[in-house]
Order: sequence, then structure tokens, then C-alpha cells
Amino acid sequence: MRSRSLLITLLAVGFASGAGVVGWSVWRSSRADELVEAARARLSASLTEAPELDRVQAGTALSLLERARDLGCDGEEIVGLSHHAAALVDLQKGDLILAEGELTAARHRLGWTPDLRVVAAEIARRRTDLDAARIHVEEALAEAPHHPRALLLSADLALDRDEPRAALEPLGALASAAPDCAAVHNRVGIAWLAAGDPAAAERALRRAIDLDGRDADPWVNLGRVMRRAGEHAEALRAFDRAAELASGRSDAHLGRGLARAALGDVEGAARDFLRAAELAPNDAEPLLALGDLQRDLGRVEDAVATYREALGREDADAASWLKLGNALVLRGEARRAAGAFREAIRRAPELAAAHNGLGAALMAAGDSAEAAAALAQAAALDGADPNPLMNLALLRERSGDRAGAREAWREALERDPGSAIARQRLERL
Repeated sequence: MRSRSLLITLLAVGFASGAGVVGWSVWRSSRADELVEAARARLSASLTEAPELDRVQAGTALSLLERARDLGCDGEEIVGLSHHAAALVDLQKGDLILAEGELTAARHRLGWTPDLRVVAAEIARRRTDLDAARIHVEEALAEAPHHPRALLLSADLALDRDEPRAALEPLGALASAAPDCAAVHNRVGIAWLAAGDPAAAERALRRAIDLDGRDADPWVNLGRVMRRAGEHAEALRAFDRAAELASGRSDAHLGRGLARAALGDVEGAARDFLRAAELAPNDAEPLLALGDLQRDLGRVEDAVATYREALGREDADAASWLKLGNALVLRGEARRAAGAFREAIRRAPELAAAHNGLGAALMAAGDSAEAAAALAQAAALDGADPNPLMNLALLRERSGDRAGAREAWREALERDPGSAIARQRLERL
């Protein structure tokens, strides 16, 4: 009897132990599933939650997936998702090589998905390979025509190609699908501004601000719209708000400086330009703006020094060399000015203003023949600008070529019938 009781007891204990093992296994599986779903939710966050890939909680998703794998959820799909999350983490760090490696590992396990196409497109875009980026986006949209991030990236690529109206189509689809997403309306504003419709741009940007007034982007873009419209006080308010929300943004300080300069606050503008230059040490634009301010104030020496500092940061822009050349002309350094204009022409051979500047500098230096050639080239490149012809007329007057001077003054007057100088000089000849 005692033996039978012992057997029953042992069987009961064994059953309870087995049930405990099964219960633990079920919990592990259920918990792993929860972790995976939480990771998926972060990787597929809406544009409202994470408008840019850099704001997707990829690191959190990767941690959740690692915990799920520790609980035994380690199939090919989970491994692929882990590599997808890791690719985003590397992309957010700016390491495109590691990001591409993780993307390849994800693709080997998941195949090409719209989400992975978007990551591939963004990697290509950051490498300035816009053709490859476009192909990836088109493949993503072919499989998932309403994929939000693919549509947004399609618009961004169109803006990169300076095709703002092409950007408006995918943005329109996004605005309809996600009418409360501030980032989409901000992009719409950027596109309309680039397309030359500031009124539509302002409406879209104010809508973005209404939806998310804590985002500095639409404030900066609204400031640009207001500056372009000549509403400098309104522009100042927008840039000031952007700088308040994101004090480390160079473009907010630069825009505020430009608005202050337009309103006559010279000291405030200079402070903003210097702060913008400090925040963006590789960007020449804030220093160029400061140089323009110094030049307009008659501080030509300071302007030349500032332009040179700007060119030390970035010398590929022809307009920067043009500014330096003009300042050197004002300082009376014709030969050095001619050198700056030649640098501008080397970078932008079709820039008429640089040829005109070169002609004027050479004329001041006494190189009449080369000056005449440069001015003629400037006149040919810009059929609306009377200045090269006016300079050419003065050059011909100096050389005693009255007939040639009359012809140049007449052509200048045809381009600008309201020019009193051209009319008076022509009458004297």
C-alpha cells in the first residue's frame, strides 16, 4: 500500500515538473514573439513618428531582436531583421560601408523587400549616386506603390535633381495618406518654393508648423520664403524661432543674420554670421554673407580677408571667386582681381559676370586687347545685361575708337532703354 502511494506521489511530481517545463517554453516563445513584434513596430515606424530614417529607433529594434534570439527565436527571418536594424544603425552613424554590408546580409535572408530597397536607396543617395538610388526607389514602389518612405525618398531625389514639380506628385500622395504628418507638409513647402510658388510654399509650411511647432525645419524654410518675398521682419521671427528650437543649426543663424542685415541691424547680423560659421566650420556660406555685409559697409579690407577665409573652406564655387574679384577691384588691385575672375571662369566658363569682371579688371590694368575679348564674351553669354557693352564702350572711347564706342553704347541702350548713362554718352559721340 505504501509502495502504491509512493508511486502516485512520484507520478504527480513528474507531471507537475513537466507542466512547468512546458509552461516555461510557452512563455519563452510568447515573450520572443512580443519582442519581435516590438522590433518590427520600430523598424516600420510611421512618418509622423520618425519622418527621417535617422530617427527610426533602429538601435532599440536591434536590441529587442537580440533578446528574442536569446530566447530561442532565431530563424532566418529574425536574423534578416537583425541585419536590417544593424544596417540602419550604421547608416545613422554615417558608416556607409558597414551599412551596406549589413544590408547585403539582410537581403541574403529576406530577399529584396521594399524596406530594404529604401535603405539601399538612401545609402546610394548619401554617396551621391542618384541613378542607383532612383532605381532602388522605383523597384520599391513597383512592389509597394503606397510605401511611405519610398514615396518620400522619391520626392527627395526629385528635389536633389532640381525637379521640384516631379517631387510634388509623390508628396501629394503622402499628404493625402498622412494629412497630419508635419514632415510631409514641410517637404511640400520646399518643393513649391523651388518650383517658384512662394504662396503655396507658405501655406504648406504654416500647415507643418501647426502640426508640429517644435520642429525647426519648417520654421527655417518659412523664413526663406519670407525673405524671398521681402517680408524681412516676418522672416526674422521665423528664423529666430528656429534658432530657439535648435540653437546648433547653422542655417537658422545664417537666415536670421540675413534678415537682420536687411532690417539694418548690422551688429546683430554679424554676430549671427559668425555663429553660423562656427557651427558649420566647413561651410563657406556664412563667411560669404559676412563678407557681403562688410563690403556693403565700405569695409573692403575686411571683406577681402573674409572672402579669402571662405574660399579656404570651399573654393569650388565660382560665385565666391566672383565676390573676391569684385572686392579686389574696389580695393584697386586690378591684377589680383583678374586672377580671381579667372578662377571663377575656370569653375564656371559660362558665368557672364565673371567675364565682365575680368574685362573690367584688365581694362583697369591696361590690357586693352584681352579686356575687349573678355567683355565681348560676357556680352555674348548674357544677352540681357548691358554692363559688358557699357564697359566695352568705355574701353573703345579710351582707345579713340569713336565708331566702335557708338556701336557699343547703342547696343547697351537696346538692352536697357532706360539707361541715362548710355543715352548721354551716345549723344556726346
